[in-house]
Amino acid sequence: MIVFTRIDDRLIHGQVVEGWVNYLKATCIMVADDSVASNAFQRSILELSVPQGLKVLIGSVNEICGWLRSSAFESERAILLFSRPADVVRAIHEGMECRVLNIGGMHFIPGKRKLMDILAVNESDLQAFKEISDQGVKIDVQAVPTQRADSLEKLLHVCSRTEKPKA
Repeated sequence: MIVFTRIDDRLIHGQVVEGWVNYLKATCIMVADDSVASNAFQRSILELSVPQGLKVLIGSVNEICGWLRSSAFESERAILLFSRPADVVRAIHEGMECRVLNIGGMHFIPGKRKLMDILAVNESDLQAFKEISDQGVKIDVQAVPTQRADSLEKLLHVCSRTEKPKA
């Protein structure tokens, strides 16, 4: 069973392994990312970053959705990781159930605007978030479990009020 669904462009790293895995008593980490799934080097780096005894499954978005439809992971407490909101939209269209989506890190790259230290978005990200929200999914921004979660909707509302009009 999926106990936590998260977007984090770094995928598996210390905040996930040391923070969320322990907090949620997770037994498995699933990574749904087409490019990582097809890159043996990236896969092995992520697999090596997981402590012994914790299962890790890395697959394309379609493969992970197929695994979720099977009963093979019902006994697991799994954290499901995505690197982009568009992949979450694809997974929802594939039948993935999600009530709450955590954003743990979408870092700044050229072409994105920074909303906060851990969150930078472009128009396609915003459109994907709208599609996710329209499916009834609550979206929170929270890097670690000890931090207070902020509602993405509230954050976007505040940001839209504070942006200066273009001349």
